[in-house]
Amino acid sequence: MRLYILQLWAISLFAVAHSFATEKEQPYIDFIDAQVTVTPDFNSKSVTGKVIYTFKVSAAISSFFVDAQQMNITKVVLDDKTTSFEYDDKKLTVNATLQPDTNHRLQIEYSTTPKKTLYFVHDYQGRDQIWTQGQGKYTSNWLPSFDDMNEKVTFDLSVIYKKGYEVIANGVLKETKTVNDSLQQWNYDMTQPMSSYLVALAIGKYDKVVETSKDGIPLETYFYPEDKDKYEYTYKHNKEIFDFLVTEIGVEYPWQNYKQVPVKDFLYAGMENTTATIFSDAFVVDKIAYNDRNYINVNAHELAHQWFGDLVTETEGTHHWLQEGFATYYALLAEQKIFGQDYFLYKLYESAEQLTALSQSEGATSLLDPKASSLTFYQRGAWTLFALQKLIGEANFKITIHNYLKKHSFENVTTADFFVIAQEVSGTDLSEFKKKWLENIAFPSQEALDILTQYDFIKNYLALAGERTQPLAGKWGTLVKALEFPVNDYLGQEAVYQLSGDTSQEAIALYDKAFETNNLFVRQAIASSLSSVPTSLKEQYETLLEDESYATIEPALYHLWANFTGDRAKYLEATKDITGFNDKNIRILWLVLTLSTPEYNKAQHPKYFEELVSYTAPEFHFTTRQNAFAYLESMNAFTDKVLLNLVNGATHYNWRFRDSCRKILDKLLQSETYQKKYVDLKVKLSQSELEYLKRKMDL
Repeated sequence: MRLYILQLWAISLFAVAHSFATEKEQPYIDFIDAQVTVTPDFNSKSVTGKVIYTFKVSAAISSFFVDAQQMNITKVVLDDKTTSFEYDDKKLTVNATLQPDTNHRLQIEYSTTPKKTLYFVHDYQGRDQIWTQGQGKYTSNWLPSFDDMNEKVTFDLSVIYKKGYEVIANGVLKETKTVNDSLQQWNYDMTQPMSSYLVALAIGKYDKVVETSKDGIPLETYFYPEDKDKYEYTYKHNKEIFDFLVTEIGVEYPWQNYKQVPVKDFLYAGMENTTATIFSDAFVVDKIAYNDRNYINVNAHELAHQWFGDLVTETEGTHHWLQEGFATYYALLAEQKIFGQDYFLYKLYESAEQLTALSQSEGATSLLDPKASSLTFYQRGAWTLFALQKLIGEANFKITIHNYLKKHSFENVTTADFFVIAQEVSGTDLSEFKKKWLENIAFPSQEALDILTQYDFIKNYLALAGERTQPLAGKWGTLVKALEFPVNDYLGQEAVYQLSGDTSQEAIALYDKAFETNNLFVRQAIASSLSSVPTSLKEQYETLLEDESYATIEPALYHLWANFTGDRAKYLEATKDITGFNDKNIRILWLVLTLSTPEYNKAQHPKYFEELVSYTAPEFHFTTRQNAFAYLESMNAFTDKVLLNLVNGATHYNWRFRDSCRKILDKLLQSETYQKKYVDLKVKLSQSELEYLKRKMDL
C-alpha cells in the first residue's frame, strides 16, 4: 500500500428544520469581526495581547460573555469606556444593558501562559517554533474568543515577534513593519468569517515557495531551509490536488489564499485552519519515503476541509461527519486521480472491513453519535457519501454538493440541511438510506459489498482473498496468476501474504516469481512476511536492502541479520548510511543490531550506544524518541540521560508519546534501584517534571 496514514437523536433528526438547529450560546449577539494583536514570548511560553470585537445586538440583553481560559485580564473596554467585568477563569462576563438593533465595540487586554493550544517548541536546529492547534474549541486558551463554533467572526491577526522569523496566520499578509531593533509586526487580513477554533498562528524558521492555482489563488508552501531537497516530494502533486478539488467540488475556493506549514511534534497529522493548514513534519519526506509515507492524503484531506468544515461548519458534534466524512471522501477522490481507481477501491474495501469489525464491538455507534470514533466519522462518513453518489447518480450528487455549499456558505449546518438538498435535487426518498447509513449502529456491510463488486478489480481481489483458507497445493495456480506481469499491487501483495512464510518447494517457487515482479509493494510484502528466510532465497532476499522503500529495508535488514549470523557484518555495512523515515526507523534498528554484533566495529560500540541514547532527547521528533525508548527498554539500558529524558517524555503535551513514556516509567518505578536513581537525579529535573515524579514516588 502506498500510504500509512494516518482517522442522538437519530429518530427525529431529519424532521428538524434548519432554523431549529442548535442555537448559538448567545443567540441575540452577533460578533462580526476581531482585530487581534498578540506578542508571544518564547522564553516564558506566554502571550500578551489585545482583541477588539465589534458586535450587533438583536434583542435587549443585560450581559454577555467571551470565553477565556485561565488568563490575566488586565483591561476591558466597552464602547470606549472602561467597564467592570466578572471572570471565573473560563468566561469573561460583561454586565451591561444593551438595546436591540445596536452596534458595539469590546476591547479586551490580557496575558496568559496557555496550558494547551499554543505550543512553544525548539525545532531540530534549536530555533524557536510556536504553533497553535484549536481542535474544536480550544483557541480560548490563548485568545479570548468563542468555544461555540456557531459564532463566526472575521479575525484579523497582528503578531509581534523577533526579526528573522516567519510568522504565518490566517488570511493575507498585508504588511510587516519594524517595532524596534529586535521585533517585527506581521499584519494579516481575513475578509470572511470563521469559527474561533480555526484561528491559526505558526512561527518559525522557514523558506517558502508560492505557486498559483488555475483560478489565481496563491498557494504558499513552507519548509525548513535545511529540507529544501525534500520539498519536491513533500509537496508533490500539490497544485494538481488543489485544482482537482476545486473542479470536483464544483464551488470556487472560498478564501483569499492557501498556506501549508509543517511543525515539529504536532498532535495530529494536520489541522485545517482557515487558509493556513498546519501539519506534522513527519510528512516531510525524501524520494524514498514518498513511496511509503507521503503527505498526499493529509494534503487533500485538510484542503477539502476549507469547504467542508471551514466554509460550512457543523452546529455540534452530532454532525461531525459533515466535516470529517466529506474531507475523507474528497481526499480519496484526489488520491484516485493520482494513484488510480484500484487504489481508491482498495482503500474503500479496507475501511469497509474495519467498519464491519467495529460494528461487532462494544464501541460501535451510529454515524450520528457525537461520541463516535474517528473511524466512524471519517471512514463511515466517506462511505455514506460514496453510497449516496451511487444511489442518486454522479450528476445529482455534484449538484447537491454545489447547492449545499452555496446555500450555507459561512454558516453552521446539520445533517438535515444536507439531506433536504439531496432529496430536492435527486427527487429520491432518502428515508431508508439515512436509516441504514447514518442512524443504524451496524455498518451496512452487504450494501457496501454490493457497491464494490460492481468493479472487476474488487471481484478479482475477493476471489483471490477467498483462497486464504485453502492449502497451497489447491491454490498454487491462482497465486501464480496473481503474480504474472503486469502485477497488480494489491493482488500481488495478497498472493505473498497467503504464503504465510511457507518455505516448502512449492512456496519457494512462488516467492521466486514474486521477486521477479520487481513490484515495490509485492517486495514490501515479502520483506514483512517472510521472517524465516530459506538459503535458496537468500540472494534474492538480500536485494530487498536496495529497494526504494524504507518500509521494506527495515524488516529485510532485521530478518537477514537474524537468519544469517555469519553475514551480519555485511548487512550492517551495506545499510550503515541509511536513516529511514523521520523517526529514524532504520538508523535506530541499525544501532541496536550493531550493538548486538561483537564482530562488527567493536571499537565504535560506545559511540553507537551514545548515539542511540541521544535520540531520546527533546531535540528530536517524538516518534524518534519513542523508537529509541522502546529499543532501550528491550535492552534494559537506562542510563541517567535516558532516565531524565524519559520523565521529560512523560510530561510531553502529545498524549500518545506521553502515555508510551509513562508506561515505561511506571515499570521502572516498580524497582527500588530505579527509585533510588531518580532520587539522585531529581535536581536535574524541571519543576513540572519533578512535580509529576513526586506523584509517582516519594522524593
